[in-house]
Amino acid sequence: MKESISAVEAAAKIITGDDRATLGAALKNLENKHQLHPSLKDGFLKIYGYTNDTGIRHALSDNDNAVDEADARFMLVSCSAFSNYLISKFST
Repeated sequence: MKESISAVEAAAKIITGDDRATLGAALKNLENKHQLHPSLKDGFLKIYGYTNDTGIRHALSDNDNAVDEADARFMLVSCSAFSNYLISKFST
């Protein structure tokens, strides 16, 4: 799951040309400069937040069962789709 959301962050950084941006900053840039729909931005920020809440990105959870295969598949498919969307929509 960490790699899935990190792929979205990497795609957004590449598209914005800001390799130091967080996902939030990169998506805000895409919203302001490239008309990324605010609901798409907000939705992915919530998914990004979900990875924080479950301890995925920073290994804060001692609960090995915090996520399961269904969660991992959802993140893989969703993040892959969103990364591809960003690339096809905003890459020049």
